[in-house]
Amino acid sequence: MELAQLRALRELRDRGSIAAVAAAFRVTPSAVSQQLAGLQRSVGVPLTKLEGRRTVLTAAGAALADAAVAVESALIDAANSITEFHDDSAAPVSVSAFHSAAVALFPRLMGAAIAGRPQLVLRDQEVRQADYPGLVADTDLVIAQRLVGAEEWPAQLAVVPLLTEQLDLAFRAGHRLDSAGTGAPDALPITAAELRGLPWIAVHDDAPLAAAVQAIGTATGAEPVIAHRVNDFAVAAAMLEASDCIALMPRHTGTAYRTAGVRLRPLAPEIAATRRIDVLARPDTLHRRGVRAVLEALRTQAAALAPSRRPTTRRRGPAAAAPPFRAEVVGSFLRPASIRRARARNDADELRAVEDAAVEDVIAKQADAGLQVATDGEFRRGSWQYDFFAGLDGVSVTGAGGAIEVGGVRTTNQAMFVGGRLGFSREHPMLEHFRFLRDHVPAGVTPKMTIPSPAVLHFRLDREGLAGGAYVDHDELFDDLAAAYRDAVRAFYDEGCRYLQFDDTTWTYLCSRAEREKAAARGIRVDGLAERYVSLINASLAGKPKDLTVTTHVCGGNFRSAWISTGDYEPVAEQLLAGTDYDGYFLEYDTERAGGFEPLRHVPAPANGTAKQIVLGLLTSKDGALENPDVVTARIDEAARYVGLDQLALSTQCGFASTQDGHALTEAQQWAKVREVVAIAAEVWQ
Repeated sequence: MELAQLRALRELRDRGSIAAVAAAFRVTPSAVSQQLAGLQRSVGVPLTKLEGRRTVLTAAGAALADAAVAVESALIDAANSITEFHDDSAAPVSVSAFHSAAVALFPRLMGAAIAGRPQLVLRDQEVRQADYPGLVADTDLVIAQRLVGAEEWPAQLAVVPLLTEQLDLAFRAGHRLDSAGTGAPDALPITAAELRGLPWIAVHDDAPLAAAVQAIGTATGAEPVIAHRVNDFAVAAAMLEASDCIALMPRHTGTAYRTAGVRLRPLAPEIAATRRIDVLARPDTLHRRGVRAVLEALRTQAAALAPSRRPTTRRRGPAAAAPPFRAEVVGSFLRPASIRRARARNDADELRAVEDAAVEDVIAKQADAGLQVATDGEFRRGSWQYDFFAGLDGVSVTGAGGAIEVGGVRTTNQAMFVGGRLGFSREHPMLEHFRFLRDHVPAGVTPKMTIPSPAVLHFRLDREGLAGGAYVDHDELFDDLAAAYRDAVRAFYDEGCRYLQFDDTTWTYLCSRAEREKAAARGIRVDGLAERYVSLINASLAGKPKDLTVTTHVCGGNFRSAWISTGDYEPVAEQLLAGTDYDGYFLEYDTERAGGFEPLRHVPAPANGTAKQIVLGLLTSKDGALENPDVVTARIDEAARYVGLDQLALSTQCGFASTQDGHALTEAQQWAKVREVVAIAAEVWQ
């Protein structure tokens, strides 16, 4: 199996034909066919098949093409580890954008100070929504648009939200619609009844925004009167000044087209139209440093287009007196070699002694780094989730489960079986783990205990895990699961725990179409699942003592520097941030796969002296390269557009070792990351 063969297979998936692959590689179609044939011989299963006259991928071919992305990403990461010793500042980065985004963003991008000073190759491209994904084959970053509610982008793409903007109604000054206000976007909203029978300047039928006018027409009870079709907003604005027509105009990216003779009014909520502006890319492309630097610049420029929902606080914020603290850790640290060696020898007494010494050491190192919080590094666990579940009443865990695919890396999965009624016993071994942590933290340091969320057990459990047990289906175990967690919360509290964290991968999985499909295949009813998880979590926290802080780490499923799920938080943000009764949320924001900060608008405002806290995971724990503090500070400032600075804190995006394998960095790099978190937090918060 050769890299060139894998690339040919992956390109066939993305470009759709052997001829297109040949044109991209500047070789003959025969040469591409030979590469594919060689790959098929090496794996021994059919990778392609004929559909009519076209060669397409089989299911096995599609799976191997997905794996090829991980291979490309790993090679790029390896190259990055060398290129820091060379000057690669002239490496080109190509960016395409639809016209109004290009007008709004390209001049700003050209004037931005981009790390590494990559050579920009910019072009505007107006295409149908269905054609944007195909552009990533030849363009590093594709700025695309779609209406909110329209079909999602294909799952194999990396999607980075740039901007969500309203479409306002535009008309000439003196138009009959101008009587209600000044034409500013915050003027009196316009209703469907006011638009009935008015002539439209609409975009062409195949344009991404075409459905918006049609939907407004449906709301008025009559077909919209389309007088003209123009895709260019500048042309439409000039035509508006000369007529009684109306048109839609983007609120933030359309400022360049507004003249003194054009007025705007927002659409009433029942006919509101909103578009999302996203950056599309191949996942491996985002591993290139130059591409990431350009993408970061695009995000900064896009954020500057939209006025802040909440004023950004330029003053330094106060230090936190209670958890979560301004400088935080998620929980796990790289396992010392001594623990790995002791585990291999399978001597329980020796392992306990080695773990005790290692936990004392990691507690001291956290304090030395300047943290106000300490965990036991999760050193006594093989897995962040299964060790806790195995201690619950009614649950057994075996090593018989199939492997889980994490970003092209296969984990050793375990299988759970629920044979009896769920419960939590005061004999659970993690209570003893906490007691040791409690007794060894120095004065002024708060011990934090991390356990998996109850939603994780429900989401990971398959049909076979319930077969013949105490519960008929997944939904039937909700009440007992919540009761078991209530008992767990009380038990940890009674041992002196005042800072507890539920680690949870389910929320990011629910943002991923692929993971939702896998859940359905496991027998889980995915419709309304986010709302049911809100109920489960709140029932688990019912009766929580007021002086106990319970946070959650919303994880993307990290393992050996790879990850499972991608996608921004928007699909579940309201349920998660406003609906659950957590005191704080650790959110992963180290890479573009988590999207923008717009979902933070759902965080409730402080009330009655309490405020939910957001811990921004802006520093990656998956590699050892230190982040630019200025970039991290700028991103905190960006998040503060949606949540007050007093409600924010900083951490790495995940722990350093979700399992005993750990991420691909050294212990020295790990502690350098922690010290950087502390240093940046000290600059931002007093």
